[in-house]
Amino acid sequence: MMQTDLPTVLENLKQSPKIRDAFLDNLLTRTEWVSTLGVNRTTLWRWESEIINKIPPLKTSYYESERGVRSNYLDPYQRFLSAVIYLLKDESIKKGVKNNSQVIQFLKFNFMHLRRSNFEQWQENQ
Repeated sequence: MMQTDLPTVLENLKQSPKIRDAFLDNLLTRTEWVSTLGVNRTTLWRWESEIINKIPPLKTSYYESERGVRSNYLDPYQRFLSAVIYLLKDESIKKGVKNNSQVIQFLKFNFMHLRRSNFEQWQENQ
């Protein structure tokens, strides 16, 4: 399991110059968002299919529909969740772990605090 706790991850989101203001815009295209993060669209797609889709409560919050439809645009919550994954993946890679197992474990352990309603509260408190 990752040694990072959720409050640390949320604080890192606030401190990251790449991510700090990313939740202010209503919608960004996937291309705009991955450009901000410095990854490519395939990476974002992999995060969705190999991480988010493996955690049903997060998948439900992420897509907001029962069909799991991907849009060309990402709302602030979707950017938030992908930013959390970005930070967790970065931490894993620094530790030499290249698979998603630790990220998935962290998200499963914290999914109750990473839902859309929790994000909206966190965003209001910033």
